[in-house]
Amino acid sequence: MHEHISGIVPPMTTPFRSDDTIDEGALRADTRYLIETARVHGLAVTGSTGEGHALTTDEVRRITAVVSEDVRGRVPVITGIITDSTASAVARGLAVKDLGVAALQVTPVHYLFRPDDLRPT
Repeated sequence: MHEHISGIVPPMTTPFRSDDTIDEGALRADTRYLIETARVHGLAVTGSTGEGHALTTDEVRRITAVVSEDVRGRVPVITGIITDSTASAVARGLAVKDLGVAALQVTPVHYLFRPDDLRPT
């Protein structure tokens, strides 16, 4: 695990097949390109650029696992967590706990209504 995150850490996109499953081959190829050719200093997965809001907890874990496996400790991996409940955010964090991620990028739970909707009429 990396204790210090610095430099260029691009947000990765999540590649999908035509049947909406994760294209692990494309994900691995992108990971290798970013590390070996672009020489980035870390990778961020499952954030907003990676469609984190639309992924299941199992998909977040799988994407993190695939990228972490290909990274082989060369650069830190940051897992994004975007969900609409605190309980779900905690579940996603725990789902990747054993994968050696350097950090979690947690998007605060957002409101699905306008603040004025809460005012009594």
